[in-house]
Amino acid sequence: MCLNRNSEALLTIVEETARGAFYLFSGNVLATVLSAACGIAVARLLGPDLYGAYSLAFTIAGFLMVFTGLGVNSALTRYISHQYGSGGHGVLAVMIKTGTLFVTLESLLVYLLGYLFIKDLSAWLVNRPELADSALILLPIVVSQAIIAVSTGVLLGFRDAKRMAFISIAQQALRLLLAPLLVILGMGLTGALLGNTLAYIFSTVLAALYLYKYYLVVSGATGPRTRKVLFEMIMYGAPLYASGVVFTLVDVYRNALLSRIASDYVVGSFNAAYRFVTLITIITTPISTALFPAFSRLSGSSNVEDLRRMFTISAKYTSLVVAPVTVFAATMSREFVAVLFGRGYLELTPRFFALAALNYLYVLLGHMVLGSFFSGVGKTRVNLDMMLIYSAVFALLAPALSSSHGADGLLYAIIVANGVSVIYALYIAYREYRVKLEYYSTLGILTASLISSIPAFTLSTSLNVTGALLNLLKLVVSGLLFLLVYSTLLPLLRVVSKGDVEFVVDIFSSIKPLKPLVKLVAKYEEKLLSTRLVPYKPR
Repeated sequence: MCLNRNSEALLTIVEETARGAFYLFSGNVLATVLSAACGIAVARLLGPDLYGAYSLAFTIAGFLMVFTGLGVNSALTRYISHQYGSGGHGVLAVMIKTGTLFVTLESLLVYLLGYLFIKDLSAWLVNRPELADSALILLPIVVSQAIIAVSTGVLLGFRDAKRMAFISIAQQALRLLLAPLLVILGMGLTGALLGNTLAYIFSTVLAALYLYKYYLVVSGATGPRTRKVLFEMIMYGAPLYASGVVFTLVDVYRNALLSRIASDYVVGSFNAAYRFVTLITIITTPISTALFPAFSRLSGSSNVEDLRRMFTISAKYTSLVVAPVTVFAATMSREFVAVLFGRGYLELTPRFFALAALNYLYVLLGHMVLGSFFSGVGKTRVNLDMMLIYSAVFALLAPALSSSHGADGLLYAIIVANGVSVIYALYIAYREYRVKLEYYSTLGILTASLISSIPAFTLSTSLNVTGALLNLLKLVVSGLLFLLVYSTLLPLLRVVSKGDVEFVVDIFSSIKPLKPLVKLVAKYEEKLLSTRLVPYKPR
């Protein structure tokens, strides 16, 4: 699709989405670094035994968090982004007030149940009844996280990505400050857990202040009855909430299968690969999060054409970023593992890592966009159907494939299950809204990514080095080679046009940290586009 400027509203939405994704990405990166630093500091201060207890204590709070919210935060995002600016302030005020009150009371109920049954939960979930008192220290984060989720849902609806990112950064910075400090002051495991709880409470206060600020923006107008509004939000959010619960259950089922077919070494190698490959979500999550309110704003019969164009644009530009990252990560899996985990993981983890990374290639079929698309247009039942299809296919394939191929079989099952669910969602999107992918661009992006991986693969296989520093150097050199070849092939294969380059420059011109880099790359792309080494692609 050669983007033009016929729809100023659509261009504005795309620009705001790109800016929001950048802020969320920056916040995620910084928050992840701070969180990792906190984990490392606490691990070193506590030692292996107490750090094990520290980690297990989070399991109980994490389990209870599953039962909070019921998707109300997503409902707030959808309705605020859809109605704000169109005179629906009275409805939004009631929604914010009702949603916040409901989630707070519901999370307090979950907290109370957790408090009453903490010993049973400690015995059942982690087989450590003696951890009950430690788990109690963390229990307030169940309520805190629920309120933070409501606040970020409201902020996302009002397109305030900066404050969303700041809440996450503040939370992790406080964890890094308080948890190690209280351990150093002699409070040991109790201090580490208390530091986390205090960090959550302080960040909850910040989130509540932001929430109140936006409530004042829309308050004062007359709105509908509270009961009706609450029912509408729960009906919208329930499928999304159920999807999260199903995903958690599938994760438990996967780990149970893995524990039965594999040794502790294989389990450790598998989980190390699977957890690290999810770092790709540092890129994918901000984009899909920012797309959610964008599709919400475009939902409605009068915006069908813009909705379709937004889907096509989003699928193409997310593929341009995520597909090459995925291919590079899979190609250089051995080097990534050597740098992050050490030589002890080099036997199995690189293969697991490469297989797990392949799931992110479904971005070429709109995987990153489809969830946000259906949430934005209010068809959250499709999101649940996607998860149910994924779960059913995985449950059917995983036992047989893991029996014949071991841990690799689990990854094969995950890849197939993801593919089936994505194809189903893409079919529904086409049937209901006639949205389309640019299949020429899809094939071109995949081709460019695969060709660009050849120099990296050659370097990886021909130059064997030991030590984290030398492998890191290999990654840097290979990454630069990959980026050079990829950025060269895109215009030569006519995956990007001059209109694409101009559009990218326009939407990123308001993001000052990226502006110089974007302009530099744009000049290189425009120079290549002036050549005729490859015939111009048909439109």
